[in-house]
Amino acid sequence: MDGPLAAIVRALLDPGDTTERLEAVTTGMSGASVVRVMRDGVPDRFVKIADADAAAALRDEVTRTNWLAARNIQVPRILRTREESGHFAALMEAVPGRPADANALPVPQLVEALAGTLVTLHALPSGDCPFDETLSVRLARAAEAVDAGDIEIAEFDVRNRDVAPEMLLARLIAQQPAEDIVVVHGDATLSNIMVDERGTAGFIDCGRAGRGDRYLDLGVLEADIAAHYGAEAAAHFARCYGVAWNTAKALYYSDLYEFF
Repeated sequence: MDGPLAAIVRALLDPGDTTERLEAVTTGMSGASVVRVMRDGVPDRFVKIADADAAAALRDEVTRTNWLAARNIQVPRILRTREESGHFAALMEAVPGRPADANALPVPQLVEALAGTLVTLHALPSGDCPFDETLSVRLARAAEAVDAGDIEIAEFDVRNRDVAPEMLLARLIAQQPAEDIVVVHGDATLSNIMVDERGTAGFIDCGRAGRGDRYLDLGVLEADIAAHYGAEAAAHFARCYGVAWNTAKALYYSDLYEFF
């Protein structure tokens, strides 16, 4: 990496540390990049860098991540932030473990870890949470994406491939279920949950965390587990989470996630 982004990354790191190696990871949100900081061959920290258009979203992610960390939820610890050359950047510690969609743990143990970490998150007092991810907010955000033409039908689940985004959104608006509000991660895919070899799980990419229906997490994660590890693993997840499973509600929130 070179140029202004490299200068921002180096300014966030410890000066003179020659044991670090930088690796570009991927492009996340539009206008943002992620750099992995390696130490002794192991991911040690990450830098997220957003351009002017994405800076507000990254600042919001930092705020929500800090809020979760203050409540003992396993999330990246924000070490430093920096604004320079029209960019906003955040240096954060890596959450231990590997993503749940590329993890070597036995599937039953992995699924139990995923259910357990959601139980802990959802037990936080939702009335204390200042971030709104309730259904009205999510539907309004989905409508904005549809109006802007930002929806890729090719990315839809097979069951929705023949449904126009406008039609799917109209159905979701017409069939809104009653909400059971908890503190949610808001983007609870397998790739956003890290699990270590002891089965301890933590969350990354917390920019959509807030008050929302528990099935905002459950519907998305159960569908992802089914796709990666099969129907029995998904059923085991539902049992481990410990509520009477609402299949219709899980499907509703899985459909809503098509817009995000």
